[in-house]
Amino acid sequence: MKINALRCFFPYALVLLFLFNIPFLSNAQANIDFGKSYINVTKGVSGGTVEPGDLLEIRASLVVKSGTYDSCAFFDVLPTGTSYISNTIRILTNEGKIYKQFTDAANDDEGSIAGSNIRINLGFNQSSAPATAFRRGRVANTHKPSFYGSTCIMIASYRVQVTAFYGATISIGGGSISYKPSGSVLATINFPARTIAVFKNYGICTNTVGTNSLGTEFNGTFGSGKPRNRGTSANVPMGYTYATFTSNSPQDYYYGVANNTSINTGYTTSNTWPKPDAAHRVFGVWDVIGDHTGASNPLTGNAAADTVNNNNGGYMLVINAAYRIDSAFQQTISGLCPNTYYEISCWVRNICSRCGCDSNGVGASGAGYIPTAANDSSGVYPNLSFNVNGIDYYTTGNLQYTGQWVKKGFTFLTGTTQTSFTLKFFNNAPGGGGNDWALDDISVATCSPDLTFTPSNNPTICKGNTISIGCIIKSYFPNYTNYKWQKSTDNGTTWNDLTTPAVGTPTWTGSDWQYSVSYPTFVANASDSGNKYRIVVATTAANLSDPNCSISLTTSIITLSVIDCSMPLATNFLSVNGVRQSGFNKIYWSTSEETNPAVYIVERSNDGRNYNPIGSIHQSNNNRYEWIDSFPVAKNYYRVKMVGDNSSYKYSRVILLSKEMSTKLNVQNPFNDKLLFEVETPFDISVPAYLSDITGRIILKKQLNLNQGTQQFLLTETTTLPIGTYYLQLQVGSELITKKVLKTF
Repeated sequence: MKINALRCFFPYALVLLFLFNIPFLSNAQANIDFGKSYINVTKGVSGGTVEPGDLLEIRASLVVKSGTYDSCAFFDVLPTGTSYISNTIRILTNEGKIYKQFTDAANDDEGSIAGSNIRINLGFNQSSAPATAFRRGRVANTHKPSFYGSTCIMIASYRVQVTAFYGATISIGGGSISYKPSGSVLATINFPARTIAVFKNYGICTNTVGTNSLGTEFNGTFGSGKPRNRGTSANVPMGYTYATFTSNSPQDYYYGVANNTSINTGYTTSNTWPKPDAAHRVFGVWDVIGDHTGASNPLTGNAAADTVNNNNGGYMLVINAAYRIDSAFQQTISGLCPNTYYEISCWVRNICSRCGCDSNGVGASGAGYIPTAANDSSGVYPNLSFNVNGIDYYTTGNLQYTGQWVKKGFTFLTGTTQTSFTLKFFNNAPGGGGNDWALDDISVATCSPDLTFTPSNNPTICKGNTISIGCIIKSYFPNYTNYKWQKSTDNGTTWNDLTTPAVGTPTWTGSDWQYSVSYPTFVANASDSGNKYRIVVATTAANLSDPNCSISLTTSIITLSVIDCSMPLATNFLSVNGVRQSGFNKIYWSTSEETNPAVYIVERSNDGRNYNPIGSIHQSNNNRYEWIDSFPVAKNYYRVKMVGDNSSYKYSRVILLSKEMSTKLNVQNPFNDKLLFEVETPFDISVPAYLSDITGRIILKKQLNLNQGTQQFLLTETTTLPIGTYYLQLQVGSELITKKVLKTF
């Protein structure tokens, strides 16, 4: 945005623009700019990756900021891996609106396609050497599409459909624009190659955990401090120049790092001032905001920092981009794990609601202004591409003005030996009214699996009984296949391998990939009490031996409790179940072969903790038993105690029979670094549990194996969550049980 003019931004997703062959002058001195870009029409405002069948719009920009240029034309060849969409040769405004429409045929208007070759003669001012079907035209800075009457921004475009398959790349580069400065010879600008990946859109993984691997700029948060303007960032390339916030700064091609975006002479922490308001807002129209890190509401973010009365405020990167397209942030990230999925994401915000400028050169506050859409005066919208090692994998789509922050990102799989990559965020718009945005909380985090132990994390075992433990390994991706068991005898201080590394075979359940593994059974001794067991998983055998590339969740550890139940019983419970019939409760169970006499005592509890005997049955010959409770209360917990003739005993599992016969969810509220909740269910069932933010975005997902009765669960992956409101949900059949929870610190 300039002092007297607001810039416009493309209104589609996946724009990629590069400018070159510009003399080495300051950005403000360049008289003419060129660029090549594409948008993903199919993905629209949501953004995403380029996939087979997507509709792309190829764009080339000619921006004349001063002077007059003759013999202007655009030439291109259809990208390999695409097919042309008929009758889509056009001239667009910088907002993406159709300014001129052409046919595919030659010799009837200024645009045509012959085979794979595209040509558009440019220049449409009928009183100044206009282009025709047979002649290149003239473009002056005062021609239309106009930016405040001082600059002409013209976009030559056509559309293609992606025919390439996943794993391929498409080059949108090549092609050229010809032009001739007054009194000079004809010049040609040849566009360089630009590569995009045809890549499956996995979205953002549902269980990102672990340390942010970004490693720079305070791990993507840009830090905090009392001064409003922090200073330069080593991660912003030379295409942008650092500036502090004033009434007319940062200008085009400039950036700031600040905790308050109000102007220096009209300091304020309020964003309720009218628009325009030159006394408080940059250019009279920018939002007055604070950063995103740690905000209680991740959508609204933090209010502008009070840099007078408070000692600290979080910083964010603020970009005022314009015609040139350069990387706005870049970093080489090392220490990554091979064959591992990483979520690459950031929070970004459009900070200008009244930055539009239409093709007639009328600004958003001017009479006769034509908005981008109904009641939308923001102009064109910010749009960022995520580039990994020189290839575009994802773009954000249109960041429409909402007055809120939005999280954007995708999931990237490292190669079989890859341990680093260079990440760049490109600004993708050619300038005009708009293209002003804030960036914060950049993250590169692993997408790790969930580990669920059986029979539970804290089983109680009778001394002399056989112990069978296992683990269900679930992941959004099917590559956590390598595993090993470990044991600790010093309360988790040190861990020793118990088994040689093995490989599991996951299967798709409809919601995730999972497989089960079992540790070899053994007989419990008193010395086993307190021992801890865990499973370590990784994507490759090499990663399994690397503590930085293997996963072992602190919440997924088995701690044994071995008690003396007198002489061990040879008989075991095979099943224990119950049913409510006609107001009565029937409990039935079966046992293994009974070699010694035994008595079965049925015990009942109404709170799941204190049990009393309500009846007994002596051993029978068929190993099957049942007991009817004729006087049940509203909620009944049952267990069966098997007692041998030597007074040894063992308990069955607990079952719950209730009049309501529904699953209930009780949650610790509010919570801090860990979220504790209790599930009460009248039957055995496996259900998914989700923790989502107020936008409905799933942050954590776990599969809970519920046994009849009441069980407690602890989520420790909530430590790094921002303060705010969340929703814990259980999907029990067709019923979705929801509890609202609040994290306080």
